[in-house]
Amino acid sequence: MRKKLLSIVLPILFFGTIVNAQTKIWDFGNDTTTWPLSSGIGNNPMVVDNLGLFPIPTNTNFGAVTANNLTFGDGFSATQRFQMNGGGYPAGEFQPMPTQRYLFFGVSGACTVKVWFRTGSNGAVRTLYVSDGTQAVGSATTNANGNGDFPILTANYTGGATTLYIYGDLATNLYKVEVTGATVETTLSLDNLDKFTTNVFGAGNQVYVQNVVSNTEVRVYGITGALVKSFNTTSDVNFELNKGLYIVNVKSEEGEKSVKVLMN
Repeated sequence: MRKKLLSIVLPILFFGTIVNAQTKIWDFGNDTTTWPLSSGIGNNPMVVDNLGLFPIPTNTNFGAVTANNLTFGDGFSATQRFQMNGGGYPAGEFQPMPTQRYLFFGVSGACTVKVWFRTGSNGAVRTLYVSDGTQAVGSATTNANGNGDFPILTANYTGGATTLYIYGDLATNLYKVEVTGATVETTLSLDNLDKFTTNVFGAGNQVYVQNVVSNTEVRVYGITGALVKSFNTTSDVNFELNKGLYIVNVKSEEGEKSVKVLMN
């Protein structure tokens, strides 16, 4: 009777292990149906196959998929690449919460994230990060050992349900992302895009920041990406800018957004 019971219980336990060991893979290098060749996703955030894509408002080439043959040290081969085409934050010190050009996905808990990538510029040293928005949970550097350096970033996240982010200090090319050990479920609301009520618009030579409900960081960038103005506010505010096209980024505990404004 005991042997019969074990023969029933062990397969159940084994099956339970298989179910709990969730794995999600985004194969940019070979899945041409989900990731066809393209020039970029444009300026609007979106979710593709449970993977969030957050562009930059100043150009449209984030997420371009182009032909590129590469074989990594573990044997993984790719025929195309996903181009980040820039860093996940403006030039300067590392930021644990990206503001531009990043991937994001929701996880149910602890997991391991692996990313196959290389530099986005021939010969340049670049660092790729996996972050939970408050700290980096993993990073890897490409080309530190020469131009034939094709690293595989492995990041071990040990916390509870959250959103994880993938981005670089500068341009990098991604070939595959794998998440193991947690269920992946991603919507735009995970990035607080639907909860952020602060409104930004331009009129004449004035920029208006309205519906401010908490301490909010305001950064203004020229069309070339140079920082023009930066300040914090806890209430609605307006300010003057010279003629031209600008990107106004506002960030608070409620969320973040970037808006193009044209000064006449």
